[in-house]
Amino acid sequence: MSIILECIRTVGRGERGRKPLSEQQAFDVMDAYLSAKESGSNAIGDDQIAMLLMLIRVQNETNDEIAGFVKAFQSRVPSIGADIDWPCYAGKRAGDESFPWHGLAAKILSLNGYKVLLHGYNEPNNGRVHVEDHLMDLAIPLAQDAEHARQLLAEHHIAYLPLQAFAPIAQTMIGWKARYGLRTPINTVVRALNPGAAKLGVRGSFHPGFQQLHAEIDQVIDRKSLSVISYKGQNGEAEYNPKVSQTVWLSSAQGVESFYWQESLEEGLPLPSTQPPGLMSPMSEQAINVVISSMAAVLFAECKDYEMANLQAKQYWMDYCLK
Repeated sequence: MSIILECIRTVGRGERGRKPLSEQQAFDVMDAYLSAKESGSNAIGDDQIAMLLMLIRVQNETNDEIAGFVKAFQSRVPSIGADIDWPCYAGKRAGDESFPWHGLAAKILSLNGYKVLLHGYNEPNNGRVHVEDHLMDLAIPLAQDAEHARQLLAEHHIAYLPLQAFAPIAQTMIGWKARYGLRTPINTVVRALNPGAAKLGVRGSFHPGFQQLHAEIDQVIDRKSLSVISYKGQNGEAEYNPKVSQTVWLSSAQGVESFYWQESLEEGLPLPSTQPPGLMSPMSEQAINVVISSMAAVLFAECKDYEMANLQAKQYWMDYCLK
């Protein structure tokens, strides 16, 4: 029996017979599919892998399944050389606070010496605002490919790399939502690809349980040198919301740990001397706190001391306001 039929039978049997894929099964079937696409073979059809992904999504993807899929993509993903990996795939709902403040947080970190690689997918006609829509406002250069991203990081310490430029098959698979009406587990996979080969990572998600899953994936694939902070982000984006108390998850060489962070909004923070040109009005107090908290979350992944990380993030903000 072929690997794709084996995997469909594994997850698609009746309620008593079905079970999740093992990590090895997930790797084997995704590796076989990617190899087929690269060679032009029809050994595994798009309809077959789409059916498998939908069956997995109905049951909720497991750590092993996502880890196996990520490993299959790893040998095909560049290793660009960044300090911070910042996936940007969800977008924010259009509204008064729809500006991608996590993009400004990433920009400020880059001004303080960190090489930040943002990567994402701007889903067409989804009514959401993406970092990619505001790259000029944020002075974040757009990379055409992996080599260009490497050059931009060396020169500017920050770059945005579209998914199409480093994992085009993954982008095609994400686009299947328009055909099938459901997101697939590939939306989870792309957040963990880390094309920058960074040592620090941030993961934002919306649905309960995915915050822990994102933190645990790197442990399963034995990527413990990558320290990842995972939390419920604004609309599922990797943007921290300081108005809510929540449990955040940290994956590091010491394993996976959880921390409970209380709601925290600080008053009296200064406005920057210049703000992103895409804004029609001055930054709100909420927005300033979002930028600082998003930076603090990443810095926490590095130092594991939230008070120290928050103080450093506030200092970065103060310095930014004086420029």
